Amino acid sequence: MRASDLDRTRVAELLDEAYADGRLDREEHDERAASAITARTLGDLSVLTRDLDPTALAPVSSPSSSAVVPAASRVPVVAGPPEDRIVTILGDVTRGAGHTLAAQTEVVSGLGDIRLDLTSMELAAHDVIIDIKSVMGDIKIMVPEGIRVIDQTGRFLGDSKFDGLAPTGPDAPSVTLTGFIVMGDVKVYGPEHVSFGKKLRKWFG
Repeated sequence: MRASDLDRTRVAELLDEAYADGRLDREEHDERAASAITARTLGDLSVLTRDLDPTALAPVSSPSSSAVVPAASRVPVVAGPPEDRIVTILGDVTRGAGHTLAAQTEVVSGLGDIRLDLTSMELAAHDVIIDIKSVMGDIKIMVPEGIRVIDQTGRFLGDSKFDGLAPTGPDAPSVTLTGFIVMGDVKVYGPEHVSFGKKLRKWFG
């Protein structure tokens, strides 16, 4: 089966993780990473990861159909606060289980990270807004199946990364990101990211 760009990206991320935790040395990592970029089939890629994670190369799409079925929302929408504010200076803040994401949440970060686990949070509205004001801090958000993420942020010397988000229908609950980030990143990960579970355990226990 032919490999897609997403397949190659998933393998490259797995190789990076293997190098970071010592399963590969620098020479092995660089050699395999170069081979991943030019791989044509899933078989070519499987050789590179066989001794690391045999489950890493499940096909991204079904060989029998190119249609993508939107995920049904599993996120409960409940009565909750219309507004909330999360602030951190020179420190990290984590929000997850036991919290409800307000209809509009202002996120303020200076030299610190804010992490939101939407897989274990309820939403106070069908469509919520996260307004970001961040200087030299990262905003990391874990998103479950069934949520649309809309990026309307501005950035200066920063970046936005949206990886592994599952397809959704037009009527799915949405999270809109607004605001401005200076010298920091917004990182949003969905359940199809190769290390989604690992990041959840690392950041949220």
